[in-house]
Amino acid sequence: MSATTTVRVPVALQREVTRVSELVQETPGDLLAAAWAEYVEHHRDDIAADLQRAADLVRNGTLEELVEFTQDAHHTIVHVDIDDVIAAWEDPAVQAVLDASRAAVSASRTTGRRIEL
Repeated sequence: MSATTTVRVPVALQREVTRVSELVQETPGDLLAAAWAEYVEHHRDDIAADLQRAADLVRNGTLEELVEFTQDAHHTIVHVDIDDVIAAWEDPAVQAVLDASRAAVSASRTTGRRIEL
């Protein structure tokens, strides 16, 4: 067994991890360790590129450039075309999924299970 330490996470996240860990019969720590390993595996190239860029800025850039990079490195801006949103909303397949979801919520309320979207 490897050494462990305490990691602080928001209470809501801790509750979610605990619920999922019970479902998959893993400890919360093992579940988080697996999630971290998967994250690193799937983002290895991005992490390496960020480290390389930071190292280049430390060697050749200004302090302001380094600060700007570290502050803005992972801010994501999502641009949404309103015409695409309207087209998706009007798509019969999307409407069918929404209708089925509404019916499932309604049925869950009548059976007392209270599934919400």
